[in-house]
Amino acid sequence: MRKLFFAAAVVSLAVWNLNVSYAAEPEPVLTSSGVERLVDRVCDWQLEAYPRMDEKRVWKSAGDLSWENGVFLSALSRWAEYTKDVRLTEWYEKVCACNYYGTSQKWLSIYHADDFAVCMMYVTLYDKKKDPRILQHTRARLDYTLHYPSDIQFGDTTSRKFDRWTWCDALYMAPPVYAAFSRITGDDSYLRFMDKEYQATYDYLFDKEEQLFYRDHTYFGKREKNGKKVFWGRGNAWVAGGLCLLLEQMPADYPSKPRYESLLVTLLKRVAPLQRESGYWSASMLDPEAYPNPETSSTGFFTFALLWAVNHGLLPEDAYIGHAMKGWKALTEAIREDGMLGWVQPVGASPETVTADMTEVYGAGAMMLAGEQLMRYIGKK
Repeated sequence: MRKLFFAAAVVSLAVWNLNVSYAAEPEPVLTSSGVERLVDRVCDWQLEAYPRMDEKRVWKSAGDLSWENGVFLSALSRWAEYTKDVRLTEWYEKVCACNYYGTSQKWLSIYHADDFAVCMMYVTLYDKKKDPRILQHTRARLDYTLHYPSDIQFGDTTSRKFDRWTWCDALYMAPPVYAAFSRITGDDSYLRFMDKEYQATYDYLFDKEEQLFYRDHTYFGKREKNGKKVFWGRGNAWVAGGLCLLLEQMPADYPSKPRYESLLVTLLKRVAPLQRESGYWSASMLDPEAYPNPETSSTGFFTFALLWAVNHGLLPEDAYIGHAMKGWKALTEAIREDGMLGWVQPVGASPETVTADMTEVYGAGAMMLAGEQLMRYIGKK
C-alpha cells in the first residue's frame, strides 16, 4: 500500500512513500498490464526521489513550477488519468493546489516558454473538473503575450533573447498550451499567435538540408568531430514530442494543422534511420561515434512521437513500428532494478557524454508518454 504525504508550501516537497514489492519476474512488457507495471516502477522511483533531485543538479530547479518538473508533472497527470491511478491523481492534484495553479517566475520574463511547461498539467486537471480557477493564472499570462507581444528580433543576444521561441526546446514547452487554450475557450487568437511564433522559429532553426532543428543560433556554424553539423538529440526530440502534444489540441479542420502534421512526418522520417542498432538515439544526431553511450531522454521522446504518429495514421505501421519497439526495448534496458531510469542527459543545451547513473525527471516523463502510446497501440490489436 502506498501512502501519500504532502507539505503545503509553494514548493511542494511532496514525499512518496513506496511500500510496493515488484515481482522478481515482471509481466511481459508488451502486454498493456506489463507496460503499465514497468512505467509505474519508473514513476514510483521518480516520485520517491523527487524532493532530492536538486542535490545532483548543476542548474538548480525553481521547485514544482520549473520546466524540468513541469515536463514531468504534465506527463504524470496525463499518465494518472489514462491509467486511472487514484494515488497518482491525488498526488498531482495536490501539487496543483499547493502551487495555486501558478507558473514559474524564475526567468523574470512573462514571455519565457519554459515557464509554460507545467501548464499542461493544469489543462489535464481542467478537462476533468471544468473549474475555471485552475486556468486563471495561465490564461492571464497567455493573454498578456497576445496583447503585448515581444518586439525582440531573432538573433538578439541580450537577456531578452528568450522572450520569443529562439531555442528549439521552446517548441515543446509553450505551443501545446496555446493550442489547448484555443480549444477550451473557443478563441482562435491563441492558435493564431502560436502559428506566427512557431513559423518564425521554424524559419530560424530548421535546417532544410539536414531536415533537423538546431538547438539555437549559437550552433549555426559549429561542426562535430566528424565534420557534420551539430544537431542535439534531445533538442530534436523536444520538437517531435511537442508536435504530438500540439496536434492533440488542434481542431481537425484548423487550416494550418496539415502543416504541423507534415513537419512531424518529415522530422520522424529523418530521425528513424538515425536510430542506433541498440535502439537508442545519440546525444548528437549526426555524430554517434563521438557520443557512443545511450541517451534515454531523446530516445523516450522519439519513441513517444513514433508511436503517436503510427497510432494517428501519420506514419505507416509496417515501416515505423519497428523503430518504436526498438526504442521501447532500449528504454526498458536502461531501468535499474530499483526503478531509476538511467542514461538521461542532465539539463543542458548541447550533446554531452552521458553515464548510467545520470537521471532526470523529464526522462521519466518521456517514459510515461511513450508507455501510454504503447498501451494504446497494443489496445488496437
